[in-house]
Amino acid sequence: MPLVTTSSQPWQGASSRSKSIKSTALLVVLVLVICLQMAFLCTSLKRAELEYFDGQVAVQQRSKLSQHQRQHHAVDIGNHTDITLVGISYSDESISEAAIRYLIRAACDHHMESYIFYSTKSKTHKQYSLGNKIYMMVQHLYMPLGKGGTVKQPTCSNLIHIRQTPSDEELIHETRNRMNETGELKHLLNGHSPNNPLDPENRIARIKRVREHQRQMIRSQKTEATTINMHYNTEKSIIAVLDLDMFDYPPLSKVIQVTQKYMRPSIDEIKSHDHDSFDVICSNGLQRSRYGETRPHRNYYDTFATILLPNTWPVLESTRTVPRGQLPGEDVAMSQMSQQSLLNYFLSEGSNKKNEESYEPVPVRSCFGGFTLYRANVWLRPDCRYDLYNKSYDVYRGKKEHHTCEHVVFHECLRQKQDGFAIAVQPDMVTLWHLM
Repeated sequence: MPLVTTSSQPWQGASSRSKSIKSTALLVVLVLVICLQMAFLCTSLKRAELEYFDGQVAVQQRSKLSQHQRQHHAVDIGNHTDITLVGISYSDESISEAAIRYLIRAACDHHMESYIFYSTKSKTHKQYSLGNKIYMMVQHLYMPLGKGGTVKQPTCSNLIHIRQTPSDEELIHETRNRMNETGELKHLLNGHSPNNPLDPENRIARIKRVREHQRQMIRSQKTEATTINMHYNTEKSIIAVLDLDMFDYPPLSKVIQVTQKYMRPSIDEIKSHDHDSFDVICSNGLQRSRYGETRPHRNYYDTFATILLPNTWPVLESTRTVPRGQLPGEDVAMSQMSQQSLLNYFLSEGSNKKNEESYEPVPVRSCFGGFTLYRANVWLRPDCRYDLYNKSYDVYRGKKEHHTCEHVVFHECLRQKQDGFAIAVQPDMVTLWHLM
């Protein structure tokens, strides 16, 4: 008996421990199940919260975007800032990202139309056309995030019109016909005459032909719109001519402010302000340069298109066909200004004496700067052209280019044809041309 009793006690202890282990395991499993259920519940609640938040954000974005567009569209119409942007480029690949985003903001935030004319299509990215790229960027930037289902897609990419220019042979034919109609053709001595807009080899001659082709196309469209339904008012509208390969452009809010303040179309509006009104206002086109690594500075870049009053062309002596001081009324000292000194000149001349943080336009004879505002009725004049041939403009011809800048040609014609023609550089409407 004692042996039996002694031998049964260890077995009874093991059985008790086994039951204890099973109970503990069941408890652990139960706790894990409860934790998993809680985690699933938390995840579901978080997902529902995020979906609700995304839905609210989408609603807010749609409401904000719609309200923003309505407000700016109302401002454009009410304050004579119906602005159309036009630009040319050699190819669709050479148009900068900054230019594309700028045109998108103009269209989607301010309801501004733009016209892009380029000569050659990309050969390396045929599947990604410029139009598709702009469309996808608009969808990305302006389509609200929703929780699924149908989302109203933005349509502002429709305001950006893209055209491929005709061949160079066709452009030469167009220019030749215009020159023949005006009698300019007979003044060309031969095909190699200086400043010949028919020159098939010269880069500036080609730019003249492309710019004028674009101007004629837009002029035809805007004139038709004005005649048919008065949708486009050339007296109260602005054309912004821009280069499409820039690094940066002036804020659109600044552009609108400049047009409203300095480009009023009526005499009554001019009298209500204590400053001049202008037909053309150019940006202050800059380049960033370095003297070594520690002395970054900015220069005024576009001297080829710039002529100061009364008739000073501030380009290097080595690039001129007419020596300094031989233009009628030219200031020799001013013609010798460096590009950095020229920037300081515009900042000093345009400094607002009443408000040190703002600048007034500085009157000039010609300018461009990569971005220039025109009163539409001035830019669309039928009797001035970028590809105009006038031998008197040869005095502004560059030695390297063998041509006068197309902007100088156009502005010299406007000076002769437009009563009281006024053009200026706006020092704080800045573009960035190059990084050097």
